[in-house]
Amino acid sequence: MKYLSCLLIATTMSFSAHAFSPDEFRTTDTDVEFADLVKRLDFNDADIHLKYKDSGTSVGMKVKRGDEKIGKWAPPNSATDPEAQVVAYTLGRFLGMRDLVVPSAYYVVQGPALATFVQLMNSAREKNKWRIRNRGDNLERAKKGGILGVFMVGLDIEKAEVKGLANDGGNTINRNHAIARFIRADGPVPSSSNRMKLDGIKAEDGSIPTETELELTRQFSDIMVLDILTGEWDRFSGGNVEGGHVGDRAVFISRDNGGATMAGAGNFNKYSSIVTRFNRSTIERVQKVVQLLNDPNEKPQLVTALQLKSDPKFLLARCNQVLSHVKALVTKYGEKAVYF
Repeated sequence: MKYLSCLLIATTMSFSAHAFSPDEFRTTDTDVEFADLVKRLDFNDADIHLKYKDSGTSVGMKVKRGDEKIGKWAPPNSATDPEAQVVAYTLGRFLGMRDLVVPSAYYVVQGPALATFVQLMNSAREKNKWRIRNRGDNLERAKKGGILGVFMVGLDIEKAEVKGLANDGGNTINRNHAIARFIRADGPVPSSSNRMKLDGIKAEDGSIPTETELELTRQFSDIMVLDILTGEWDRFSGGNVEGGHVGDRAVFISRDNGGATMAGAGNFNKYSSIVTRFNRSTIERVQKVVQLLNDPNEKPQLVTALQLKSDPKFLLARCNQVLSHVKALVTKYGEKAVYF
């Protein structure tokens, strides 16, 4: 008997069934491979091995097939909302920031795999108060016979925390950091030729990857837009501003996107004071989201494609807030200062 219950829709979508082509979601070979992996994934298969995730504040499981690490699964935690994690992936692709977001899909753990998770939680010697709370919450969920969580795989790059950009104590950005100044319309203009490093990011051979100020600033501004749209509150609390490298090029990564919610007002006021300079193509895609959500024929298809379970009125409101914010900034500073 198969216990697999995967609620993945957009990641494994047949694009012919929707109004959206693969190009609309910036579908890459990695996305196709991930969709195929999830379609075939069954935590109860004999070759699947589950191990307790004992780091961070969220409980969950690491997943291996034989000796190969294939990803991790997280149930709802105080800082892990499966919907926000999945929508960050699908929406990030739609906005054009595919290379920055981590492939994520809904997955229900039940049957023998759920029994394994319960056993792992009961055996763990937790000391962190958040992990103790999260374990208790998920032991209660397990009594209902299944837990809807999120399955994630890593990007094919080494990752680490970018040091100095977050003000951990205030759960906000360090406004003295160069990137924090570059993403402001009243700040210095990032150079398309000057290269910079990200503190904490280095290659396996010890060399220091770099990238142009302009490219890194665009990437981080994009992540801030995605954080606004997904209601992220956990980006700067500690360890969640991450980067990596592709060859000798430094990159930002939006990996831990579950400290968020697709319902409610979100955190626009906080982020609008942080980011006031934007990637023009990203804002154009936000306009596209608004257009589709306001179209009664297109709206249901976009909601399905984004795997959005919450009322889409919240996403629409956040998109409109971003667009109004950008419009006001252009009036104040001019397009050249606001757009990259």
